[in-house]
Amino acid sequence: MPEHPTVEAAERFRRALLAMERRQAVRYVQAYGQIVQELQVMIEALTAEISLMDEPKAWKVARLARWKSLRAQIVGEIGRFGAFVDTDLQTQIAQQVALGLQHAQQMALAGIPEPMASALRAEWNRLPTEAVLRMMGFLAPGSPLRESLVTQLGEAVASQVERRLLLGIALGWNPRKIASAISRELGQGLAWALRTARTAQLWAYREANRASYVANSDIVGGWIWHASLDDRVCMSCVAMHGTLHKPDEILNDHHNGRCAMVPVTKSWSELGFPGLPDTRPQVGSGRDWFEGLTPAQQQQYMGGSMWDAWQAGRIGWDDFSREHEDGVYGLMRVMPSLKELLGEDAKEFYRR
Repeated sequence: MPEHPTVEAAERFRRALLAMERRQAVRYVQAYGQIVQELQVMIEALTAEISLMDEPKAWKVARLARWKSLRAQIVGEIGRFGAFVDTDLQTQIAQQVALGLQHAQQMALAGIPEPMASALRAEWNRLPTEAVLRMMGFLAPGSPLRESLVTQLGEAVASQVERRLLLGIALGWNPRKIASAISRELGQGLAWALRTARTAQLWAYREANRASYVANSDIVGGWIWHASLDDRVCMSCVAMHGTLHKPDEILNDHHNGRCAMVPVTKSWSELGFPGLPDTRPQVGSGRDWFEGLTPAQQQQYMGGSMWDAWQAGRIGWDDFSREHEDGVYGLMRVMPSLKELLGEDAKEFYRR
């Protein structure tokens, strides 16, 4: 059975956004890869010096001039990368907000027959991109998001590298293993930047959707949480899939979350078109979809121990999605761990 045009539009726009994000990720990977390549020479020089020490000790390595130089270089180079990401991200987010406002109208009016669609389009309140951007506090100068990129990323990565280096020395790792560990820790900076960029852009896009729905609440009665029900979806998103929300509610997905807001207009009678059949979008519940899977498939999504506890009636369906406080976005929804749900009683269901 084909999807409703509104749902199809939401899926199409979601795919387009993720394609844009992938192109951006390629740019970030290339820029970061160049930095790591340049640092690699200094890493090899450091590990070569460590290999010549009679008895490497963590405190001795921490005092090496070569290590201090490498650390300073990490802070500087990755700090500059963070500033580059911040500048690029502001441009990309402005584009996402503009698309979010445009797509909100297109999704809301998708599938509505003429001349009703034209009448609603003429009444649609169009918001300026700049005004919506100003509403998003997480984008403001000095916000936790921007500070983490501009002033904290380089130092955070350098500190993590330092901890790993000194741990390796304390555990007696050979220089080759130490060099490999340092390179892996350097990669954390790229992983964090990619997650930050993707989350910020998807969040801004959805917030633009929401701002448009609120500004047109005489037309839009609410929105439906719509998850990508594929092999990467988490149980928090499955639990929220199909739930109906008011126009001003936030779709507070987790980091890297791909969920979308499917708008639902008010009834045709409320919009001044009585007597027409109700053709607004309907989305089945995530629970119905999940219960249609085989037990083996359910355990792949939920985890064996969690599934056992659910089957035993120790946790309910609504337990799979809970809010937690995030320092940048406020409340975000995540899937809790079994221990968070059951405390020490979780041991009863742990599998080897």
